[in-house]
Amino acid sequence: MKTTVEKLSSGLYLLLFGFVFLWITLGFINLNILFQFLKLWPLFFIVVGIEVIFRRTKISFLKVLSPLIVIFFVVWIVSVAQNGDFFHKRELLLYKVYQQVSSDNKTTELSVDFSFGKLLISGESGNEISGNLVVPIGLVPNQQFSEFEKEDVYAVANNDSSKYVFGPWDNNHLWDFRIGEDVPAKIRVQTYTSINEFNLLNINVSEFTLNTSGSSSEIVLNEDVKKVRVNSMGSKIVILIPQNIGIRISFDKFFSINNFEQLGLEKKYKEYISYDYDQAIKKLEINLDFKFSQIDIRYQ
Repeated sequence: MKTTVEKLSSGLYLLLFGFVFLWITLGFINLNILFQFLKLWPLFFIVVGIEVIFRRTKISFLKVLSPLIVIFFVVWIVSVAQNGDFFHKRELLLYKVYQQVSSDNKTTELSVDFSFGKLLISGESGNEISGNLVVPIGLVPNQQFSEFEKEDVYAVANNDSSKYVFGPWDNNHLWDFRIGEDVPAKIRVQTYTSINEFNLLNINVSEFTLNTSGSSSEIVLNEDVKKVRVNSMGSKIVILIPQNIGIRISFDKFFSINNFEQLGLEKKYKEYISYDYDQAIKKLEINLDFKFSQIDIRYQ
């Protein structure tokens, strides 16, 4: 009985992962679905627990429950990723967003919540916020525009199912936002496991906030940006700053790497300040909270 159960369990595991890799090879499942399987790590303890409980008992045949549980959760993740359809390749849709912004000099905040893919933000002429968002058919990004007396908020977020559909650095998941140069803006971004490029050179942006985990980001600033806040966990951040502006960098770090010593700034406790900061006409404050990250600040 013991040998039969062990052979059956091993066979079920081989069949499961054989089918999964076959679907990946044929293009029915995105390779990045393997990343989602990492979230099943608690199943390891369940499998070991079943082995310990039923080992050397009269009901040792119940050890076959361990591969059946694993099969259930793997099939569930693949099913959600494919919107319940295992045998058709994922079809993508270009979803366009557009928001006209009033011209009364009221600040508009663009708030983006994005994960598992590539996020681009740059400027263009005009007084609107637009975007080309690539998503699978059936997943529509959540967007909302709220008007207030002093500041409007245009928020765009992933559909809740996106975390199952996409894997890290998925080239099929691309969001490209454009902000009109006539829009006084603040930008607030939250990302997880993505590649991000934020080119703010042609955007009338005063504040930029980035909360990111497991991502790679490049931020290009213009001389009118006054405040930058970055909260980073396990990420790589590159910030390109203009020449000839006053700079104050305040930071709180934990097991992280930075290049602040190479910027020619005056070092203080948890601060680096340019020598001409008090006299500078234009000033930039950078506030960093980074853990297990690499921060690289350079002059353009």
